[in-house]
Amino acid sequence: MIRASVSLRPDMPYLDVDFEEGPIWFISDLHLSPQQPALTRFFQQFCETRAKEGRAVFILGDLFDYWVHPDQSRESAYAEVFAHLQQLVAAGIRVYVMVGNRDFALSKTLLTSFGLIPIPDPMALRLGTQNILLTHGDLLCTDDRRYQIFRRVIRHPLIRLSVGNLPYSCLQKLATGLRRGSTRAVQKKSLNITDAHPLAIQTALHHGIADQHLEQGFDVLVHGHTHRPVWEHTDDGWRMVLGAWSPDAACIGRWAAGQWSLEKIMLTP
Repeated sequence: MIRASVSLRPDMPYLDVDFEEGPIWFISDLHLSPQQPALTRFFQQFCETRAKEGRAVFILGDLFDYWVHPDQSRESAYAEVFAHLQQLVAAGIRVYVMVGNRDFALSKTLLTSFGLIPIPDPMALRLGTQNILLTHGDLLCTDDRRYQIFRRVIRHPLIRLSVGNLPYSCLQKLATGLRRGSTRAVQKKSLNITDAHPLAIQTALHHGIADQHLEQGFDVLVHGHTHRPVWEHTDDGWRMVLGAWSPDAACIGRWAAGQWSLEKIMLTP
């Protein structure tokens, strides 16, 4: 039986869950949208196969290509995604959702209405004897100063309240404009700027991210966002970077019986 509790270690939200031997899946950067139906079909296949073999699925941000308003959940393309997740929940699989830089407007109220479990960024997780730090990953890209400023501004409660009161149609146009601008900006930036900074990785493993800390540090850091999948060991600990999804392949994380692996899954006919 799965037992779960949420407690607070010094300033760090800490999820203490007994998943027994697992497995547990970690995914991120799916970027699902009506414009990419093939991606949604691939996600459906994952939900009906690999996901159902596990005890839990952790979605570490950017489940959707963008999210601006609760009304999106009523549109068929988005409703389909939530239906797949609800089927997992109905099968007894716990689905945890962390928002990312593209879907940070997803509210806890909306997620819980579908039986999903919202988790903050960052989140500390205990698996077996290991302390795990989960984060979307954009907070680790500290060299991208313009983005970090934009992130703080756009997520400020007053800004979110003001923008959230705009009509849905206006928000859709705003999101489209921001996405185009973001794509152009990223293309002009060097690869180093848009990657996780080594010092930020080291600090995260030793203490945590931003002002949230766990006194004893972490054994494993799991994140997405950079779209550069890797499973690596450093002097400071282990790091798993999850991959972005394409319509026929994805790199996802797996934990089972204390063992970690970064696995490439493929769409099957």
